[in-house]
Amino acid sequence: MDLFEEVQALGRKCKSVSDKITSEEATKNTLVMPFIKMLGYDPFDLNEVVPEFTAAIGEYKDRRVDYAIMSEGKPIIIIECKPYGDELNSLKCAQLMTYFIGCEARVAILTDGNRYLFFSDLEEPNKMDSKPYMEFVLEKPDSSLIPELKKLMKGNFNIDEALNSASLLKYTREFKRIMAEQLKSPDDDFLKFFVKQCYDGAFTSNVKERFAPILTDALNFFIKDKVNERLANAINDVNQGGNDGDVSTSSTGEIAGDGLPNSQKEETEPDDGIITTDEEKEAYFIIKSILMGEVAPKDIILNDFKSFCNICYERKGKVFVRLFFNKAPLKIGFLTTTADGKKDFDQVQIDTVEDIYQYADRIKASIKEVK
Repeated sequence: MDLFEEVQALGRKCKSVSDKITSEEATKNTLVMPFIKMLGYDPFDLNEVVPEFTAAIGEYKDRRVDYAIMSEGKPIIIIECKPYGDELNSLKCAQLMTYFIGCEARVAILTDGNRYLFFSDLEEPNKMDSKPYMEFVLEKPDSSLIPELKKLMKGNFNIDEALNSASLLKYTREFKRIMAEQLKSPDDDFLKFFVKQCYDGAFTSNVKERFAPILTDALNFFIKDKVNERLANAINDVNQGGNDGDVSTSSTGEIAGDGLPNSQKEETEPDDGIITTDEEKEAYFIIKSILMGEVAPKDIILNDFKSFCNICYERKGKVFVRLFFNKAPLKIGFLTTTADGKKDFDQVQIDTVEDIYQYADRIKASIKEVK
């Protein structure tokens, strides 16, 4: 089970027991300790995780943070827990901030067992930032943040790499928040910047009232146009791919040279009736984007059949992902090597094509089977 699958499983557990968790202690035992274990640290080994870790500062000698994750005898991550559903407000952050000052850890987490707020000292050394650089919610996990969680795992932990990512995450998160606020209700300075580009009159309250909804609509239309443009270009790339050798519709189901036993090779299917659906094209584009930087995009090939669609590397015979999109439910198969050395496709069910992003690690592992 990869990390995202573990996160999803813990998120489901969180939902199922949420109405039974009534204390901080229950939150720790039921959700936080499994989260720590999921990161690879043993919550019952005092060499790795110390509960009630002393984070003394000045006259406050008895300050203790709920957990400290250790490495070579020193804290690298501290975790302060609150009861499930508790508001993780500025007061709670201020409490964690004092613990942060009192120890050597550079990463601090405030959590209610479901929401995890990640802090560091990006603004000023040894002083915890007032705003988190990342927020992760178990019940609604963001797959794009999984690589950031992995940077904090046992065996992967590298503080410089983690903080470089933290800085990017923090300001990206803040810019997105600001943009969301401006799209909903632009403030005077933001509105004035645009109005001055196309209107010569004075920026009065009447002008503000007139142009504010126009700007909001224009920005939203602009975003939708850019999204539609990218989708259209992606689909066009797929449709044009046959000219570049990266997309093909096949009249044969034989998967020559893929290492699969004959019993797993599909029977030949006639050319008529093969339709590459928009969902298959979208999935193909998503898989290419996931593998960007791993392999050349032109080497990812779509090879369609009546009952399934192959995604291949370099040539049709090197199938690493198989799409079963011709009937509900949608399924995606990942090429794997079984314990006895045989190759097979491990199928998982997905609700939407976008769910493929959740299996980025499995896609990267599958292509290694044929590289």
